[in-house]
Amino acid sequence: MIRYHRLLTTILIILLLGVGYWVYYAGHRSYSYLLIPIVVALVIVQIFEPQIKWLAAKSHPIRVDKVIRRMLSDTFLFYQNLPEPLRESFDKRLWLIIRHKDWTGMKLSSIPEDIKAVAMVPAIAMTMNKEDFLFEKYERVILYKHPFPSPRFHAWHASETNHEEGVIIFSIEQLFNAFLHPDKYYNVAFHEWSAIYIRTFDDDTFSGMKWLNWEELEQIAPYGKEHIEAWLGLPVEDLRQVTLHHYFIFSRQMQKVTPDVFDFLERVFKPVNKTGGLSI
Repeated sequence: MIRYHRLLTTILIILLLGVGYWVYYAGHRSYSYLLIPIVVALVIVQIFEPQIKWLAAKSHPIRVDKVIRRMLSDTFLFYQNLPEPLRESFDKRLWLIIRHKDWTGMKLSSIPEDIKAVAMVPAIAMTMNKEDFLFEKYERVILYKHPFPSPRFHAWHASETNHEEGVIIFSIEQLFNAFLHPDKYYNVAFHEWSAIYIRTFDDDTFSGMKWLNWEELEQIAPYGKEHIEAWLGLPVEDLRQVTLHHYFIFSRQMQKVTPDVFDFLERVFKPVNKTGGLSI
């Protein structure tokens, strides 16, 4: 989508040079006022570069690249179970939300696309039956290489969300390892996005829901409270986040252990068939 901004900038520069030559070198100085709207347009294009790129991306979404799609197919059961039309929708939504966020890498020269994808996967998985999947309030994503302290939590920890400021923070070490090895490590991205989803949509969404306790959760996953809190670097204050995490990561085991909870969450998160009318 960068090419659209560059193309528009190039056209305006060429137009500016052409009109400038005609005005000052071809003896038409009385028409110098024609340069004003071109200069103003060029300034506006530069000021609103992010918005222009986003509008171009939104009008022509594409699928995330094959490497990311292969990674999703290999490690993410939810994605594996999607029919091809919904996989295409998932891929395009993932590509769009990556471009919607403002990314900051702490002591990173660049942020690889697969890291961005892993950080955004839960947001897409949780909203495959909704038109609104961008979580626009949460604009900034900050990535550290390793666990970090913060003004809110002085302990070294793997993830954090500042809901008031709309900032999500991850340690890449915990973020990526958990996605590649879901049976070994708790997924910090699902942990944070579960909290965001609950705050964003919990009007009547979970009315009547029986949230799981630690004893039930430890029957579903191959790890329990001790591992999860050590991996996060912080105590778990809301077991709703762990319940939603286990639904997406260990759905088969949840269906066996707590079928009522599984069925409830199936109704909440079941993707809409593409022919049912999602725009993307």
